[in-house]
Amino acid sequence: MFDHRSIQLLDQMIQYRRSTIPELMRKLKLSPRQFHYDLEKLNDGLKDIQLPPIKLIDNHYLVEDSLIDKWQNGDLPIKKNQLFFQESERIYLIYLYTFIRSEPVSNLHYQSLLHVSRNTALTDVKKVREFCLSMNVELQYNRTNGYHLKGTEEDKRRIASICLGSLLQFPLGRIGIEHIMTNWHRRLEIENIRRKTQELAKQFSVQFVKDRVDELCYLLAFIKVRHQRQTIQYPNDKQALILRQPLYEMGTQIANDLFGEAHQGESLYITIQLLSAIEGTSKAFQDPLLIKIADDIIEHFERVTLITIDEKTTLRDSLYAHLVPAYFRIQFGIPIANPLISKIKKEHWELFSFVKKALYPLEQSTGKLITDEEVGYFTLHFGGQFAERKKETRKYRALIVCPNGISSSLMMRSQLQQIFPEILFSDSTSLEQAKEADPESYDMIFSTVYLASPKPLYLMQPLLSTVEKNFLIQAVAADFSSLDYRTVSVEELMEVIHRYADVKDEQKLYDAISTKLWIKKSTERRYAPMLSEILTKDMIQFTEESLDWQTAIRVAAEPLQKTQKIQNSYIDAMIKKVTDIGAYIYLGKGIAIPHARPEDGVNQLGMSFLRTKKPVLLLDDESRSTDIFICLAAIDNHTHLKALSQLTKFLSNNDSLQALKEVATAEELINLIKKGEEE
Repeated sequence: MFDHRSIQLLDQMIQYRRSTIPELMRKLKLSPRQFHYDLEKLNDGLKDIQLPPIKLIDNHYLVEDSLIDKWQNGDLPIKKNQLFFQESERIYLIYLYTFIRSEPVSNLHYQSLLHVSRNTALTDVKKVREFCLSMNVELQYNRTNGYHLKGTEEDKRRIASICLGSLLQFPLGRIGIEHIMTNWHRRLEIENIRRKTQELAKQFSVQFVKDRVDELCYLLAFIKVRHQRQTIQYPNDKQALILRQPLYEMGTQIANDLFGEAHQGESLYITIQLLSAIEGTSKAFQDPLLIKIADDIIEHFERVTLITIDEKTTLRDSLYAHLVPAYFRIQFGIPIANPLISKIKKEHWELFSFVKKALYPLEQSTGKLITDEEVGYFTLHFGGQFAERKKETRKYRALIVCPNGISSSLMMRSQLQQIFPEILFSDSTSLEQAKEADPESYDMIFSTVYLASPKPLYLMQPLLSTVEKNFLIQAVAADFSSLDYRTVSVEELMEVIHRYADVKDEQKLYDAISTKLWIKKSTERRYAPMLSEILTKDMIQFTEESLDWQTAIRVAAEPLQKTQKIQNSYIDAMIKKVTDIGAYIYLGKGIAIPHARPEDGVNQLGMSFLRTKKPVLLLDDESRSTDIFICLAAIDNHTHLKALSQLTKFLSNNDSLQALKEVATAEELINLIKKGEEE
């Protein structure tokens, strides 16, 4: 029997062939009992289709080359009666099955389709109903029509898109999608649609994000066979927006190819889908509105993070490339799957929060709330852009292949540079370019998808966990002898520690050891202190004196200067910046946060606080009356973000802000901050 877990186990065993069994169990979060149970199911399934089983040798596993070839070429001959889908997969499959139904559907159809009991099918149907209702579609049932969908065609397709995008992230997803088509005796015409799209992309000189256009090809294949298809009507303003896009002609050609002489609504619909999957690097897409939005997002990002961006033009160009498809997805409510969103929120929560605020100009322009999935991709973009650049001489050259989009490839590259400073990495390369590249021009390939290569290939996710970094480091070190200092096994060290000590938090210990052993010091791994750790008693002042704004900044910064966290030049730079740029430090509500650049004289991360009894007029402007000055001395683009995030949350709450204005001593302020950190 093949199910989600057994197929996932096979996938990971093939990707990380050099890893040990304990390492694999840690990555998949399996107990020894669960591992052996899943392996037994996997081997039983492989035996049924006459493929070699996975062998266990000491603490390692062995996957035969013939099985690897079948898996990587997508030729694993799994039979229908061997499939068992998990609940989340079944919900998506039931919807898609109903979406393209050609006759009335009963509960028996669902039971037969998914090889489940009557009660399981009824429970799944209930969950599908709830899933559909959240997006304005009803799964209804009557004796005449059986199970059917009620709602607008646009909403029905939107849900189908979510189902397909989600299934394509699962190990059994593609097999399940084909299973749906086969059950209706229809052929999944993916290759024809993909070939037509590729031909037109060359004709119109545009490039698409591979993963996005793959999802679109599946969606169009399902829409083509949908018997109950209705034409989508768009309001005049949205019609006008799409009709003036260069890709409208391409959308029309695809619509006519799929549906014959297509209604204009189908041409508009397909054009919107194409725009949501395009790479915004084409000269045909230099839209002044989107360029302005990109500039405004960068300005907002600088304001909320207190970071000064050096190469704004470079960032604007790469951000624009991501913004083009994102704008059309948000404007037209096109869903996007982001399998990394949980990991992004966990690993980069502060950055995620600031990026969400910085996207305000995009929300204003579209009039739509931006989903966390979209914010996650923008977070990857900024996180990758601000990665620390290594200056060491590099010995090896590597290609990076990431069809997931520019944001994912930026984050992927920044992580690899951090982990392997000895390697010179290319910019992200397309699958086609990698296949045509001269093998003499590179030593290895890091890729999110499999491709045949004469040089070592390392498969990876765009955002790596500590365990995945461990796997990758071990794999590269095994192939390149000069990196053999990295072959220390974290698992062996953990085993020794367990032998002589009690471990309270195994995962944190594992992460700490991995970081200490292999990841060279960088801003991304530098400890990020909490607000209460840097805004300490000796950094807090109160004054009843009458001050002008320049003196107020100098007084506020004195604790930082006295403890040598900053040089005198930093105070001068803060004042000069206000004089040159304006009152950019003013947040409103009587609060100002003076700051300058790290290279202006910062020795150590720090923050100081000054409350004045008599308000100070910033730039002698009565509308900027200020009684709280918080000086920030940041050492880089990362380390201060946690403390700043906590400060922002604190200041945005009216109750805590009022309490801040009323404190009379440093002790009261510190207690207030610590209370806020606990909430």
